[in-house]
Amino acid sequence: MQRGKNKDYKIAIIVALIVTTVAITIGYASFSQTLTISGDATVNHSAWIIKFKNLSPASLTGTAEEVAAPEISGDGTTISSYNVKFITPGDSVTYTFDVANEGTFNAKVSSINIPTPVCTGTGDNAANDSANVCNHLVYTLTYSDGTAINLGDKLNKESSASLKLTLTYKDDITASELPNNDVAVSNLSITMNYDQTT
Repeated sequence: MQRGKNKDYKIAIIVALIVTTVAITIGYASFSQTLTISGDATVNHSAWIIKFKNLSPASLTGTAEEVAAPEISGDGTTISSYNVKFITPGDSVTYTFDVANEGTFNAKVSSINIPTPVCTGTGDNAANDSANVCNHLVYTLTYSDGTAINLGDKLNKESSASLKLTLTYKDDITASELPNNDVAVSNLSITMNYDQTT
């Protein structure tokens, strides 16, 4: 009799364990949750476009003559091929133009190089003529109001800045310093770099 009770007791415990295990499994299953993250993104069109625009005709002072007018290249990154002739001290030429930021990023001036003109004389007084002419030439690139262009100057997207390029043969030259023969002036290539900024 005792043996039968033990057997029934063991069976009851096994059944209880099975029922408890099933109940726990069902309990864990009933506390399940799925989380989902969804969405969309678009990468908008962007562009880095800084170029020259709106080049003015030459503004000549004194007896200066324009031999060839400058041109803006097709991609807008170069102004080239201008050629002027100075005849008397005080002559000058000025061109104004815009630097336009047509891109989607703000920019700043990261470097600017305005070279010193190089003069090359001809004839028997070439060295003196070259020195005298170059000592009286002034070559500048500024904003159109005459203020200096500085490193770090900003050019925000969809905006422009008006610049002025001037080459002047100063009138403070003396009669003895006037050239005996023609003097060619070169090394007038200015470079400006813009970098992205915030």
